[in-house]
Amino acid sequence: MPQAPSPARIRVQDVARRRVYELGPEEPVMRGPYDLFHPAGAVHRRGPLVEWREGDQPRTARVVGSTLGTTHPGERVLVRLPPRADDDEWWLCEVQSVDGVPGT
Repeated sequence: MPQAPSPARIRVQDVARRRVYELGPEEPVMRGPYDLFHPAGAVHRRGPLVEWREGDQPRTARVVGSTLGTTHPGERVLVRLPPRADDDEWWLCEVQSVDGVPGT
């Protein structure tokens, strides 16, 4: 069975700052738990864990690495956004569209 081609452009929106980015499918992402819902700023990677603040509470969780090309519209993943001043700074983003096709 033929394999579907990899998407070329994926649009994501930064949940904290509401900025929109167009990124490629090879971009590294991390999938976290559902309770990583609305961090106040960047999420910081600490080995297999991430740390963030939600309100006044510090939080930690385990994450799993992947690439943006494996995501679908509506999914929330952690992405390193440009400009990358710090490699351990990841932002929670919602995937808005894949190759111009939005989620349903």
